[in-house]
Amino acid sequence: MATSYRRIEAVRVSINILRQLSEQKEAVSGQDLARAMDMPHGTVMCHLSTLEEERLVRCVGGAWELDMGMAMFWARKKAQLGSRIAGDTQNLQLLGE
Repeated sequence: MATSYRRIEAVRVSINILRQLSEQKEAVSGQDLARAMDMPHGTVMCHLSTLEEERLVRCVGGAWELDMGMAMFWARKKAQLGSRIAGDTQNLQLLGE
């Protein structure tokens, strides 16, 4: 029997903010972000503040953009995949000998 877990709306909002920022060519103000997402400015700013603490976004001159924390997630995953692929390749070579 599969377990069903409830969804956490705050996580979904943060992901949507990150997604919205990823689609911007330049940093965007919290007010513009809130307007684009049809959300209260205060709610968006609370999420941005939390995301900033985790280095996922940064404020530059009063506008917001993605920070290096987002790239670090991908870099770690890519490094893990590279190690796994190298190990799998080595195992296949050993099997072929």
